[in-house]
Amino acid sequence: MKSAYKINQILLIIFLLCFVFLLLFGNNKALFIDINSFTAHSSPFIWANLTFLGDTLTACAIMLLFIRKRPDLIWSGILAALLATLIVNIIKIYFNLPRPPVIIDKNMINIIGPALSNHSFPSGHSVTIFTLAGILMFHFRSFLSRLCLVILACLVGISRIAVGVHWPEDVLAGAALGILCAITGVIIVTKLGWNKKKPVQLLIGFLLILANFYLLFFYDCKYKQAIYLQSFFAFAVLVAGIREYYLLLKNE
Repeated sequence: MKSAYKINQILLIIFLLCFVFLLLFGNNKALFIDINSFTAHSSPFIWANLTFLGDTLTACAIMLLFIRKRPDLIWSGILAALLATLIVNIIKIYFNLPRPPVIIDKNMINIIGPALSNHSFPSGHSVTIFTLAGILMFHFRSFLSRLCLVILACLVGISRIAVGVHWPEDVLAGAALGILCAITGVIIVTKLGWNKKKPVQLLIGFLLILANFYLLFFYDCKYKQAIYLQSFFAFAVLVAGIREYYLLLKNE
């Protein structure tokens, strides 16, 4: 637990410092163009699929895998998600900053998927993936697993610049906010505890199963390159999650 807290705190400090540095001394627009141009040399398939992993519904689907063995993480995730959603929506409405396609000529940037126009700050996908990574840091204990979590989360954040809808400042702020919400969620659940009654656990598991069904059959992630990953991901998590749910029912 202590090592996970420490890693999250270090990440929070790093992202905050990078955000402040870029805000005070950097050129947000120029850095966006550099990153967007660089990633344009690789396949849009890569960045569309990475962006899909930062979707809120994707994060909810993953939590089904922990319904039996780590319900505390699910409660932490619920609290963190509620806090993150509240803060992100307030900030987006208050600032309502324009996204890159509004400021920069669309012919000068690489856009993958929908060219969004407003509510740029902060990056919601970055908040989601770093909230999830911060929570999962308390489950995975090995250095390699935690490193992979951080790298994946960073790539998802970069993907928001690669698809042309967020500034670097949006991503850094989103990463810091996601980590902060994850830490807060875990602290609250650790100190106050969580509802350990099995019916409540089964209800949450059932709702997560429904979320997976929706992700598999009805949800439009708006990135056509990610359709196959969406289907495979939702199906795999659903199968594994239903097994966990069944074992929970059987008290195994």
